[in-house]
Amino acid sequence: YLQKPNGDNSGSLRATFGTRNLQDIRAMGDFSLMPDTLFMRLSAVSKKQDGYVKRYDYGCLYPSSGVPDLGQQNDCLSGTEGGKDYTASRAALRWIASDALEFNLSADFSMDNSEVAAITLQNAQNNGNVSTYGVEYGPAFVPANPYTSYASFTSVQPDGRTVTFAPTTRTKVWGTNLTGDWTINDGLALKSITAYREFDSRWTEDNDVSPLSGSLGAEHIFNHSFSEELRFSGKVFKNAVDYTLGAYYFDQTTTYPTHQILNYAFPGFEFRGDDPVDASSYAGFFNASWHVTDAMDVNVGARYTEEKKDYTFGREAVNGSVTLGLVALDGVVGHYEGSKIDYRANVNYRFTDQVMAYASVSTAFKGGGTNPRPFVPSQVVAFDREDLTAYEIGAKTDFLDKRLRINASLFFNKYKNIQLTLLACPSISPTPTFPCAAPFNAGDAEIKGAELEVTAAPIEGLLFQLTASNLNFKYTRLIPNTGLTLGQEAPGTIDHKYSLGAQYGLYLSNGSTLTPRLDYIYQGEFHTNAVFADSNLVEGYGLLNGRLTWNSPKEDWGVALIGKNLTDKVYYLSNFDLLSSSGAQYGLIGPPREFEVQLMKKF
Repeated sequence: YLQKPNGDNSGSLRATFGTRNLQDIRAMGDFSLMPDTLFMRLSAVSKKQDGYVKRYDYGCLYPSSGVPDLGQQNDCLSGTEGGKDYTASRAALRWIASDALEFNLSADFSMDNSEVAAITLQNAQNNGNVSTYGVEYGPAFVPANPYTSYASFTSVQPDGRTVTFAPTTRTKVWGTNLTGDWTINDGLALKSITAYREFDSRWTEDNDVSPLSGSLGAEHIFNHSFSEELRFSGKVFKNAVDYTLGAYYFDQTTTYPTHQILNYAFPGFEFRGDDPVDASSYAGFFNASWHVTDAMDVNVGARYTEEKKDYTFGREAVNGSVTLGLVALDGVVGHYEGSKIDYRANVNYRFTDQVMAYASVSTAFKGGGTNPRPFVPSQVVAFDREDLTAYEIGAKTDFLDKRLRINASLFFNKYKNIQLTLLACPSISPTPTFPCAAPFNAGDAEIKGAELEVTAAPIEGLLFQLTASNLNFKYTRLIPNTGLTLGQEAPGTIDHKYSLGAQYGLYLSNGSTLTPRLDYIYQGEFHTNAVFADSNLVEGYGLLNGRLTWNSPKEDWGVALIGKNLTDKVYYLSNFDLLSSSGAQYGLIGPPREFEVQLMKKF
């Protein structure tokens, strides 16, 4: 915290560092919150973790396969995947200019120099076009060990060129935020929130996950955005109603250069892209809370949003390569614009100090856009927004002198024009089997669900926690020729999840504490493609995690031993089913059993 001493106009500052909140500062004699008081907070985090998928030189392991040996040493190991290496920092300044005016300025920066994601091949078949070194793509490249990959990140092109990409990710993110709060009078205040952010991300992928030349890509996304929000907040009707009236503006530009080699579609299919995407949105909103009685509140709100997006495609051939007409997209612009009014109404009633119930209805939307991955101009088509109306009832309770907390809710969601992505789009493609990956509005759907949270502390130091959720999804309307049926679920729908946790805090003789904790989490299966198949099913899994934490008597020092996936479960976080196009099915595999030590210091 930085403060100019009272009555001192020399401009000198005295400093102390900490994490105390505003109430703590007011209680300290040295820091009276007078005008011209400045606070500063600095924080940083860094993590480095080895990769857990080993990537091997296939030709080195199997010399008679026909795949050349790339000369890797150290048991044919060419690298790892899934490793993490990132740092982040944040600085914040708070200036109390007067009793009625305050400014908060923050800035953050992060750098990620990690390995590529931990991707392993689950199934492979030759669809006719993938052959390199006289070797056809197929099951031979599916490793017996799921934590093994033969991806080479190399492609040998028909014109004799060898293209190799580094298996790394590079992401730089920074941003700044300025918030101003002005208390105009006892019943009216103005808040301004101004923000700017940039990120620059580069990564590569070997989508056939093999030493052959089926699919290889190098990606680069650069984004910068600006936003401004103004809010007027006040109280009326003898403080019975709180209200907020505001406006919001957002503008961003995203540039997407890419180098793609898609030999699985046609030998020598290679291109470079450079796509600028301009997007902006405007919104106005109003919220009000009516304190009907000491036990009952009614909350209402409305928002009008208008958005616009322009996607300009840039495509060029590489060394005269085959592009299947893709260069005809160069300069084509996809345009989308739309507007929407959303609302929210909520009522909550506190029956006693221990029991509160609520009911709400609200609407929302996911913005529309343009197909970002067309192969021909006819696939540059817009898709509309996805609308949602959500209904929810629930209760929040505390019993047994707050030793037992139970929160439960039931919800019902109605989707209209739900957005999905299909890999076969005959209505907008030259032929029924032509490559495609176009988002579109598939129809309508409903989701019913329930959530439960239980926290119990039967005796001092002992804590139990339970969370559970259940979803039931069904399509109620589908447009023709989607390949979907009303009995299917949307991709990514997980029917049930739950977690169980228990911990016990032990007080040691010197006043420090030792807390062992165990957590078991489970999530059910889900599909990753809109059209279901066994090859895009991600199996459900359960994980057991543990933690042993020691805290010093003043809780300013702490050490934790953390164990994750203690049973060494093999599981997948996601799955990519490209059997019908590239012939590959691969998954993002979760980490095996791992341990880490965490050191904490509070200033």
